[in-house]
Amino acid sequence: MKKDVAVKIQHPGVEGLMMTDIRNLRTFAAFVQKFDVKFDMLSIINELEDQVGLEFDFEQEARSMVRIANSFSTYGQQKRAPILVPRPIPHLVTRQVLVMEFMEGIPILRLGEEMARRGFNPDGAVARLAKSNILKDLTEAYGHMILKDGFFQADPHPGNILINDKGQIALLDYGQVKELSQRLRLDYSRFVIALHEGEPFRIGHCLERMGLVLGEKIETDPAAFLITVSGMFDTTLPPGQTKSIPFGEGSTLEKFSVKNFPKELFFVLRTVHLLRGLSVGMGIPYSCASQWKDLAKDVLCSSASSQGKNTSTCYAGRELSWKKRKNGRTLFAYGA
Repeated sequence: MKKDVAVKIQHPGVEGLMMTDIRNLRTFAAFVQKFDVKFDMLSIINELEDQVGLEFDFEQEARSMVRIANSFSTYGQQKRAPILVPRPIPHLVTRQVLVMEFMEGIPILRLGEEMARRGFNPDGAVARLAKSNILKDLTEAYGHMILKDGFFQADPHPGNILINDKGQIALLDYGQVKELSQRLRLDYSRFVIALHEGEPFRIGHCLERMGLVLGEKIETDPAAFLITVSGMFDTTLPPGQTKSIPFGEGSTLEKFSVKNFPKELFFVLRTVHLLRGLSVGMGIPYSCASQWKDLAKDVLCSSASSQGKNTSTCYAGRELSWKKRKNGRTLFAYGA
């Protein structure tokens, strides 16, 4: 039986060129870090250096494709999986050549053009509903990968996303993947809930647990802190902005600098910003934190149940309290 396939071939010497670029980027980051940028750039460069090398091992990429495809196969017959994942063709994979299923579809950024070709107004109600459903499915898929599995495709730029005739998403390219530790996955789930509920001090505690260190106290300006963190980790844009410029003039990073950014979170941050870019490009504003909140609660309750703990207090909204020291510093405690 004949079957269409896609063949991915690594260009000779490209790995060395990429690693040279990373080293140059490190030198540049170390230079600008001394001046105006109030963000820990070097931790991000370290993570890029650690992860980029994996992108040139197509055997590893094939294993990642199978792992993620198998994860979505658990959706079963009652609910359609939110994305399609191509599978590698057994025995046709080497470190520099990857043969996989061919996925039909159009690039997501050509969706409006395709709708117009079929007689629909790209800005009309039908088109907006279709775009909204696509973003919802893609965000559901990333919630599943990040919060539930802790293993995700970390490069959802528009070129890696196809939409087929049934409106299904085909997510391509598993060279960049990231695996989170169980602790980080659960801490990020707590953070998502706190972010959705808009509670600055709980958010601050969650960030502290994940290793993100700010240069200023939250008490300086809780509202600006909330806007800063939402601008980093949610798909919504700050009030009055139509595009995201994290280091631009007027950025809240001018008020809240990031002294230490945990490198393990970089690809989560990058994924959220790529989802935001799609949201802005398609004209469909939404909050990934709001969409992920229920899944985050399920993940935390499932973890608590597996440890024999009381699931009625399993997520941050109920397990976290705060109090003040004599010097006024905010403290947090679990299980209060």
